[in-house]
Amino acid sequence: MFYCLTFEQLRSYIRNSIESLEQWARRLIHQKLLVEYGTDYFDAKEENGESVVKKEIRYKANRLVIEYPQRFQRPVNTLFIDEIIYFLCHPTFYQKCFKGALDYVYPQGKEEAREFLSRIIPIRNALSHSNPISVRQAERVVCYSNDFIDGMKQYYKDLGEERMWNVPTITKLSDCLGNEIYPESLGKDNKIQNGLFRVGDTYSITAEIDSSFNRDEYSIVWIIQDSIRQEESFNKDTFYIRFDSPMFLKVGL
Repeated sequence: MFYCLTFEQLRSYIRNSIESLEQWARRLIHQKLLVEYGTDYFDAKEENGESVVKKEIRYKANRLVIEYPQRFQRPVNTLFIDEIIYFLCHPTFYQKCFKGALDYVYPQGKEEAREFLSRIIPIRNALSHSNPISVRQAERVVCYSNDFIDGMKQYYKDLGEERMWNVPTITKLSDCLGNEIYPESLGKDNKIQNGLFRVGDTYSITAEIDSSFNRDEYSIVWIIQDSIRQEESFNKDTFYIRFDSPMFLKVGL
């Protein structure tokens, strides 16, 4: 499969796989720590009064939430693979909150989870610095990411919550204006407001969907203002529109 992809397609596929893993992991972290510690779980304390979460992680999260409130609406949204591994494999958090879920993927415990998830980091770093990515590295990322996500799907299914959690979600939206829009920055109605356009302008936006779902498991529906469904863009990753009058764009699955 990967041998048929171009260099950029391969990188996009890997990036989407990592973002899907991160999204599932953040969901688990937020859900479990919220129950155990409340809304301020980034300030959770050990029995001796020391903070569970490292100072640098808390500082980074607070800074990003303040500086980029549209993208990072909650501290958990600032976590990427390095910090995610820290949270999931921290002895206190793991035993109290994550062991039951992670056992579906890593039955040997937190060190097994740390080992396999950490193998993604150097490939992610190469991706971030525009370094070459091999097909073998792509296979490794997709394999490790899907193993984690499949375990989470089974975990929620066994809890009877598969209808709530086991659904494809948008990992990122990219438009022709150079914007990158992440799900945590969307409102409850999934409405994106990019301002006014001149009559005759063309706008396009592309959705990247959780790569752990097969393409035939869901449909993509693009809707503009007044709930007008765009049939010509049905089930396509990219939506194009030529404006006859200024309007807002509404996106949803």
